[in-house]
Amino acid sequence: MENAFFGFEMPTRLLFGAGAVGNLGFEFSIHEWGSALIITDAGVAKAGLIEPVESQLREQGVRYEVYSGVVPNPTIESIEAAVPMARDKDVVIAVGGGSVMDTAKLVNAIRTFGGGVRDYEGTDTVPGVCKPLIAIPTTAGTGSEVTFIAMFTDTERRQKMPVLSRYLAPHLAIVDPEMSRRLPPAATAQTGADALTHAIEAIVDLQANPFSDMLAFEAIRLIFKYLPRAVEDGENDLEARAGMAFAATIAGAAFNNSMVGLAHAIAHALGGLYDLPHGLCCALALPVVMQYNLPHRHERFEQIANVLGMPIAEDSVLKVRQLLTEVGIPAHLIDVGIEVSEDDLETLTDLTFADGSILFNPVQPSREEVKHLLRHIATYIPE
Repeated sequence: MENAFFGFEMPTRLLFGAGAVGNLGFEFSIHEWGSALIITDAGVAKAGLIEPVESQLREQGVRYEVYSGVVPNPTIESIEAAVPMARDKDVVIAVGGGSVMDTAKLVNAIRTFGGGVRDYEGTDTVPGVCKPLIAIPTTAGTGSEVTFIAMFTDTERRQKMPVLSRYLAPHLAIVDPEMSRRLPPAATAQTGADALTHAIEAIVDLQANPFSDMLAFEAIRLIFKYLPRAVEDGENDLEARAGMAFAATIAGAAFNNSMVGLAHAIAHALGGLYDLPHGLCCALALPVVMQYNLPHRHERFEQIANVLGMPIAEDSVLKVRQLLTEVGIPAHLIDVGIEVSEDDLETLTDLTFADGSILFNPVQPSREEVKHLLRHIATYIPE
């Protein structure tokens, strides 16, 4: 620790707790915002989760519109369709999961500086501070409410592409566990697996630091404690929802500074090619990549195992596999009806190496090693 040198940044202001969304009207009043665009998806809107937001805007006399055209793994077209509605608004409000928040971040950048989604692909492409953006997550997984990152899907390339800029970070995150109470069990499990992947990769990857470690280890402890309960009875177990909401947020803050690695590179490849939920893709990749990385970060995996009450590094992989099974997440692509052809295997390998996350993995794999990992993710292969 005495030789540690690191930076840590989280510019997003955070309001956390049951009922926190009730502070939205006050935020509008003190900032004198008079107009807003709510960005969400059809499922969130149908579930009535934007009603607490709309009611407060109406009480404040705020002029607002709703864009509910967000799709999973947001496409360029679905993002750019919201931009005209956002241009004349004081604030953009994202109400939803990671896809909604990714969409809102990119809409906010475009409405501030112009251009289109492809103009922002890559790192440090947003030229300055964006207009106000508020993030209200309805899942506990991505941590997007406090990150600098947004992903979009280029359907022509069948590839998920990143945009990284500190200016993408929401100005305010309102994390209210009440907003995730009606999230179905499968989505609860998969988004929780995303948060777990963030935390584990934050610990073992190259940019890990003492501050991100503190957040990531606590996130792992909370996820193992609360994810099974949130999956089993998330509508009534508000303590479990709160524990998962906090875990997802602090895991997001951790990886936002330490970055993610090979598991996310593979997850992005799977999501881009097969249009699968990101959390499911992370869950498929995480234990396989942990096993691969274990010899190169043995001490770090031992620390993860110790947090889970186990003595040796190898136990960390076992405990993750057990948790994912307990919450009902399939172990292989074949289990969700996807058969990976040899051509697909080559494409997935190309996409994995094209993803910048791989650069932060503790060891750089060969092409044959990645293909080997992908085969294990595709179907059960005895060692």
